[in-house]
Amino acid sequence: MYAQHIMSSPVTTVTPSTPVDECLRIITISGFTVLPVVDESHHLVGIVSEGDLLREKFTTLPRADASAAEAMTSPVIAMTLDTDVSDLASAMLRSGLRGIPILHDKDVIGIVTRRDLLELLTMDDTHIAKEVQHRLDVYAGSRRWTVEIADGKVTIAGLTLGDPERGVVTALAETVPGVADVQFAQS
Repeated sequence: MYAQHIMSSPVTTVTPSTPVDECLRIITISGFTVLPVVDESHHLVGIVSEGDLLREKFTTLPRADASAAEAMTSPVIAMTLDTDVSDLASAMLRSGLRGIPILHDKDVIGIVTRRDLLELLTMDDTHIAKEVQHRLDVYAGSRRWTVEIADGKVTIAGLTLGDPERGVVTALAETVPGVADVQFAQS
């Protein structure tokens, strides 16, 4: 499983000039514990965490004009869409990070947080099956296929061997966190 399968996207970002008080408001409202800091080209230049913001507010002389640039951590550990989830978890544990921005070229396109990893670890077959079924229903516009799951192995019924949609259906199912394998029921 890769970062692209569990990342939150779109991601909420701030600029270096965003006031610390605004960063705190965004974190409180969004539920994220970290915010990537991007420049005018939307390239990653830093990251600001709850801890960074609290430190800025409580351990230095409080300034009304303090900005993300003064509170952020830079350089930033960032990864790509095809980074394995285990590599993300290892990087978070080694560095104490709460979130890692996901980049495409130099642009921030998502973020993987500790919460995303915890949700992945707690996914059970019932939740996985519901998510796969939902994605297939949205794609088809109705319930055309049915899903069964056992130990992360998804079996999809309702497609014939030569059905041209098998590839799309497989891809949709494989993107659900916790799916270990996709098979088709014999029709």
